[in-house]
Amino acid sequence: MDKICISADSTFDMTPEMAERYEIKVIPSYVRMDTTDFFDYPDIKQEALFEYYNKTKKLPQTAAANPVEYENFFKECLQEYDCVILIAKSAGMSCCYESAVLAAQKMNNIYVVDSMTISGGSALLAMEAAKQKDRHTAIHLQEYLFDFRERINGSFIVETVEYLHEGGRCSTLTYFGASAMQIKPSIIIRDGRLTVGKKFMGSYRRCLRDYIESTLLPLEENERDILVVAHAIQDEALLNFAIGQIEGKHYFKEICKMKIGAAVACHGGPNVFGVFLIKK
Repeated sequence: MDKICISADSTFDMTPEMAERYEIKVIPSYVRMDTTDFFDYPDIKQEALFEYYNKTKKLPQTAAANPVEYENFFKECLQEYDCVILIAKSAGMSCCYESAVLAAQKMNNIYVVDSMTISGGSALLAMEAAKQKDRHTAIHLQEYLFDFRERINGSFIVETVEYLHEGGRCSTLTYFGASAMQIKPSIIIRDGRLTVGKKFMGSYRRCLRDYIESTLLPLEENERDILVVAHAIQDEALLNFAIGQIEGKHYFKEICKMKIGAAVACHGGPNVFGVFLIKK
């Protein structure tokens, strides 16, 4: 059986400790502030990104590793393993997948999987790959992951659409309308792209409660094995409230909590909160 390396680009938002536990290799993306490029993983934290935006009113730019960097990353992985599976951020949201495929075409035993999701959704796919890697050849594992990704369900709620607007993902009309009416939209990941879901009104605390309730209440019992919470909530009391809404009302065998990385937080903004789970 092949010795398979599971890897992912850093927008899957696992902490270094989680990545180490699942033996997942990580290739970072970039965040540019002014003229300086930083690795989003693990160099730049979301707090630094929000501080930069508040001071400059300029949204940091994000970029994927280029094909040469992916090629070097794959070569390093192949020093320890026979094959490499890479979980890439959705091709509909980033050029991570395209860059990885261009590198893989020059090499043997590299298998790239478009996660068709982001953040905690990519993390769920990477965790499943890590659990299954000793049961499959690399090509069969890739095919298995193509099927498994269809079961991953993910969404966010944002406190402000300002960051989406600055990043060109929200029109000016929508931005001003949402701000004036105190609308907090949910953002659903569907077919590898971001789309506006249900809209919530009122205080963000109330909207968080309603978002969690409407997202998790309809789940069947066999869809409650694992939940990934990915967030950029800065206020500890607000975070505890949101987590309490889940733990107090919605049973899951396992809840994984992770902070959204800088490359994703650039678009969601402060206090974005997302849940990712596996549908049956």
